[in-house]
Amino acid sequence: MKRLLLPLLAALALPTAVIAERIKNPTQNDKPKCTITSEYNSDYRIEMYWPTSGLLFYKNEKRYSLKFNASNGYATDYYKIQEYDERSFSPTYKYDLVMETGRVGDAVVFVGNIPLKAYVRMSVEEKKKVKFEGQGRVLFISMGQAFHYLPNTYKEREELYKERDKEWFKVAHNFWRLGKDCKITYPKYFL
Repeated sequence: MKRLLLPLLAALALPTAVIAERIKNPTQNDKPKCTITSEYNSDYRIEMYWPTSGLLFYKNEKRYSLKFNASNGYATDYYKIQEYDERSFSPTYKYDLVMETGRVGDAVVFVGNIPLKAYVRMSVEEKKKVKFEGQGRVLFISMGQAFHYLPNTYKEREELYKERDKEWFKVAHNFWRLGKDCKITYPKYFL
């Protein structure tokens, strides 16, 4: 009986361990649900993991964390950007809601060349005349300025100036295109 019982228990325990490894933390999302790419240089992209949290990549390197929200009162959409540090804020975790540091700027969503807030108030006939109908774009107001004030030390700022002077200001002041899986709605709800 003992010979039969041990292999039977081992056989029952094996699938449970394998299944347990496949179960993932439901508050973590390792794959982006939406990608926002710079129209100026496609080496810069923002991957959205949750509706309000994303990462800004440069040439497949994680560089900055972003968090989107809307202010009270006028419902202005804004973003907060900080240097990427998974220990302090990880956009891949759903409930990591607090971004301690960083800089803030406004975000404006467009449908083609029309701001979304104006587009939604247009008639059906007017919407049909809009160039790039159905394509979403985002303009991050003050991203260049936010980027400029991120580093804390003089040495970090010197390194940042080298990158900034190459192309960052051009990227920061141009449009970003919403990918096919992104919703054309307010930045707070990219997914």
